[in-house]
Amino acid sequence: MSKMQRIPSFDGLKGLAIVSIIAYHLFPSVIPGGFLMVNTFLVISGYFFARKMEQIPDINYKINWSRVWQYLKKTVERLFIPVFWMILLVVVGLLLFYPQELKHIQSDVFSGLFFYNNIFQISAERSYFVQMTNASPFTHLWYNALYLQSFLVSIPLILLTRQLKLSVQSKAVFWLVLVLLSHLMVWYLYSPGEDPSRVYYGLSTRLSSFAIGIAAAYVTPYILKLISVIKEKRVFYNIIGVLTAIDMLFLILITKDQADITYHLWLPAFNIFSMILVFLISVRTQSLSVWLSLPPLTAIGKRSYAYYLWYYPIIVFMMSQFRIFNGNMTWINLASIVAIAIVGELFYRLIERQGIYFWFGSSFNFKEDAADLKRMFKESEFNKKKLLAFIAYMILLLLFAIGLLQTANNKRLTQFQLEYQAFQTATNIQGDPYPLEEGMIETKERLLNVDDVLDTHLLAERPLRDFHEELMKITDEAQAVSAEAQRIYSENQAVFNQIEASSPLTFELLPPEVLLFASEVPVTFFGDSLVFLSGPQAMDVFLNGNHFGQANLQIWDAVDIMIDLINQGFVKENVVIVLGTNAGLDEDGMTQLIEAAGERQLFFVNTNSRVMHIDEVNTMIKEFTKAYSNVHEVDWYNAQQGHPEWYDGDDIHHSPEVGRANFNALVAEKMFEVLESANNN
Repeated sequence: MSKMQRIPSFDGLKGLAIVSIIAYHLFPSVIPGGFLMVNTFLVISGYFFARKMEQIPDINYKINWSRVWQYLKKTVERLFIPVFWMILLVVVGLLLFYPQELKHIQSDVFSGLFFYNNIFQISAERSYFVQMTNASPFTHLWYNALYLQSFLVSIPLILLTRQLKLSVQSKAVFWLVLVLLSHLMVWYLYSPGEDPSRVYYGLSTRLSSFAIGIAAAYVTPYILKLISVIKEKRVFYNIIGVLTAIDMLFLILITKDQADITYHLWLPAFNIFSMILVFLISVRTQSLSVWLSLPPLTAIGKRSYAYYLWYYPIIVFMMSQFRIFNGNMTWINLASIVAIAIVGELFYRLIERQGIYFWFGSSFNFKEDAADLKRMFKESEFNKKKLLAFIAYMILLLLFAIGLLQTANNKRLTQFQLEYQAFQTATNIQGDPYPLEEGMIETKERLLNVDDVLDTHLLAERPLRDFHEELMKITDEAQAVSAEAQRIYSENQAVFNQIEASSPLTFELLPPEVLLFASEVPVTFFGDSLVFLSGPQAMDVFLNGNHFGQANLQIWDAVDIMIDLINQGFVKENVVIVLGTNAGLDEDGMTQLIEAAGERQLFFVNTNSRVMHIDEVNTMIKEFTKAYSNVHEVDWYNAQQGHPEWYDGDDIHHSPEVGRANFNALVAEKMFEVLESANNN
């Protein structure tokens, strides 16, 4: 293969890819398929990998291991140095400003630094598509790991085909067979309706993109030979280019990351489209070159690695300031874009392009760095710029080391609450305590023993006279009310006493008539982890209710679960639904869920949780409220404004006392308003 000059359109294509990927995270309802452009990055990488490897000449019919090693070293260096600096700066930043966050990211740091993040994500059963409480600034490094793994796996395979002296066409077939096998692995491992992260992260399932790029390098000469018989080749290229670009744009705009068809069809199709695009760019197709060679796109493409490394940490940071932005996703997205552009540019110029050279921090040339440093001190000819950079680097390294020592894999509070509550509600025949609860149980037993011996009340309840109850009895005796009226009054008062004892804040927030209504109304709370955590407390107010909550529950999984619960007779005539926190809502899922519920009154709670798709969820609920007479919106979004204390530390789940009490009160008021109004009419 001849040596290839740099073609600006490839930079433009990379620029378009990184913009699409960032847009997928910031504007998921507008660019739902932006994640597909990850395939394009891998296809481009595979294409250039094959060309580079084929340009390494043999020596006396033997592999030139020295050149192969140099290429491997250069590639690892190009990947490692920037990712090392990104992780270093993030860890130091957390150490100085958010040290508590270091307690949750140890595995993320090391898996990102040593290129096994995708394997870690799979083993930890983390989802790429569900926004929950364990957002890490290093989640996106799964791609870095996948790229290097694809690179390392492909080197011996390339060398094998060379040693076997396969023809160019045979090599193309060899890699296309690997592409097919990788796609078959997707079909084998993908389970419809389940989270697809295992397929999305896996080397075996994603190697297809890198392999089809390699195949493109080998199949290009054969395609050129076939097309040589066409007289108007340029016209043919332009037509294919336009059609391919339209198809890719269409998929980016309509593909959903959880749909079955995405993994069965759209991912392999996008690989093929990307392969065609790479071929057309390599032959300089005018219809593509005109657009992809635009200076803004090519400039972004050259900086795509810097933008890629920083876009996710910046988005995670901006989302952590959710309450400061008052939940305004427009401002959060705008701030994220500006920050990505500024940080990415600085990082590109200073680190990638070595605008500042750091001894032992800018390359793998450690011997040369040591010799340069030694020579400077020996000859007393100090390069102030390099020396100051080295001192700053040593300070950062020291802080980085301190930060690493403080890292741990502690569960976040909300994740612990979810697991603990799941443990408590699960059948436990042996009555074993929750592992992290053993110390608390032991301490509790000791304090109860002290209360027993010394007649204290450290844990034991102090007996209190119920003066209110006594007064009521005296009043009842003094007044000659009818026996039936007294019975009804006593029953209602018992309800009030029960609610006040179990949920005092909700009791204060609601008037008596709403409290009495809430205690009697048949209702099922159904939803994701917000219901899983808040449901038991809601039952302290909704005495005739029940609840079903499942962590990470999404709309497309909720329909079948709802149908099963209805068939079991679990679902009551009124349903409070809390969904959309994890991955948004879609029209098909909403329609199916509403139809499955039948004539029940459905109360969808909108969200003000720290999620990227907040506007999409709330708009969807509002539209369906207008479309269905039995669908009602519980406006938690506006009720929560100005009350950050109603949320837990993760800004996703309601705080245990204040947040859940206000949530229950709002639901009760809305149900009272809707149902009592219907009864009166």
